[in-house]
Amino acid sequence: MARPTIARSASAEIEVSRSRFVATAHRIDSLDELPVLVRAARRAHPDARHVCSAGVAGPNGEASRSNDDGEPAGTAGAPILSAIAGRDLTDVAVLVVRWFGGVKLGTGGLVRAYGGIAAEALDAAGRLARVPASELIGTVPIADAPRIEHALRSAGHEPHLDYGADAAAALRLTVADAALPEAQALLAQLGVVTSAHGGLLLELPPR
Repeated sequence: MARPTIARSASAEIEVSRSRFVATAHRIDSLDELPVLVRAARRAHPDARHVCSAGVAGPNGEASRSNDDGEPAGTAGAPILSAIAGRDLTDVAVLVVRWFGGVKLGTGGLVRAYGGIAAEALDAAGRLARVPASELIGTVPIADAPRIEHALRSAGHEPHLDYGADAAAALRLTVADAALPEAQALLAQLGVVTSAHGGLLLELPPR
């Protein structure tokens, strides 16, 4: 099973010794999006002293990156990254914007502030489980499409039908690999011939 990701974008804010920290959690598809998010945060908050960041990407969190943005080495990017890794998340970036309040927090204080506020933003974002999945592709006569769609939806599936100009509709159905044999059997009973294309991830709603 692939690592989960966050369910939505979220933010959190804290003030420590007059320094203000604002964290935002974002869904990403690759680490290439991280500098884009950082630039946007700098434009939105030109008066901030630091925009520190970290991100993890890949089905199993294979790629990661962090940046202290001028804070002492290891006091900002690393604790943000640890907050992501500690929740076993991937395809997520967290930015923490800091407005310096005039009081130095020390190494320990910075680590606690950056890691803590990143964790709050991630917890507010929720999580989505993701499982290996396949897409079933086939065609159905337009006359039979409503019946077949109803049967699939009654079984808990979410089929997508594309009605073209001819007499057939294209059917696409994404199914968790664990439920693939059952879905294929149902489609066979309905008279639908499909081909399976694997290597996908299906996101499951939070419980």
